[in-house]
Amino acid sequence: MNRPRTAEAQDALRRYVVGQERASVSLSRLIDMHLAWFRDRNPLHRAPNALLIGPTGTGKSHAIRMVANAMKIPLIVVDSTRLVSAGANDHLTLEGVLINLVKKARQSQSTDAPELQAERGIVFLDEFDKLRYDTPFSESASIQRRLLQFIEGDTLDLSVSEEDGPRSIVTNGILFIAAGAFSGIERLQSRRPMTGVEDPVSVDVIHPRDVREYGFLHELVARLPVIIRFAPLRAEELMAILEHEDVSPLKFYRSYFEQHGFNIHLPEATLRLVAKQAEQIELGARGLHQELFPALSTLADHVIGSPPTDIVITAAMYRDLRNNRYKPPYP
Repeated sequence: MNRPRTAEAQDALRRYVVGQERASVSLSRLIDMHLAWFRDRNPLHRAPNALLIGPTGTGKSHAIRMVANAMKIPLIVVDSTRLVSAGANDHLTLEGVLINLVKKARQSQSTDAPELQAERGIVFLDEFDKLRYDTPFSESASIQRRLLQFIEGDTLDLSVSEEDGPRSIVTNGILFIAAGAFSGIERLQSRRPMTGVEDPVSVDVIHPRDVREYGFLHELVARLPVIIRFAPLRAEELMAILEHEDVSPLKFYRSYFEQHGFNIHLPEATLRLVAKQAEQIELGARGLHQELFPALSTLADHVIGSPPTDIVITAAMYRDLRNNRYKPPYP
């Protein structure tokens, strides 16, 4: 049974996540191990939690959403910058995170109780690197210590709604996956002491020691033993995203222009130009929108309200649009 389930997750990642082959395989296998634990619950040996590290826009949160959806696992994505160690207005406690996970489980079509589904769920801590601390007495350090309690396993009574009253949830089966860019961690890698027996330091390998020195509790890093690296997206991969039927940002812009009676087409040379420019922005897939919007917004200003037509955006035309030098071929 393991093979089909893992294959289903990998198929989803291959379809919706461009590049990141190594990370995708590791992530889908980790989720499969997480589910397998519930067939043989050994409290001393459970699937490890993980830390995803890579630049912004490389698909970390997108990948986990695709896997969770394919494997029908409740998932809650948490902005770590909103976490607090105790209650505060406009912020989120870890108890609140679990309440949201139970609510998410209620949306599924499973016959299991939402609490049981939530106990098999995933808590995805996005922007986790923002929880780094400078001193052990800071608020970030307090949040890390509270998070450590959750990851180690606890039984909590949660008030999900006034109608239901308190519900108990056991956290030791929940998979915690943290993610962040960890900008500058390469500098810590270069200072890593060498014992003379390991391979030379590689920028592709991040060790737990690097994460600790970045500003995280030793005990918390130990509870996130699996480190999965997401690589920066190159121009070739950004090009593949632009050409992708399901995830290309051009799908949105084409739909927008079609609503106004225009069909836009970007030849291969134009797509390569967009991908190359987006690579230089260093925002991953998000850089494609930042690159496309100025040009296509300018085009919309010129053509919307004119008679509908097909528009081929050549590379030269795109440069003019991008730099606000475009002159339409009509008065």
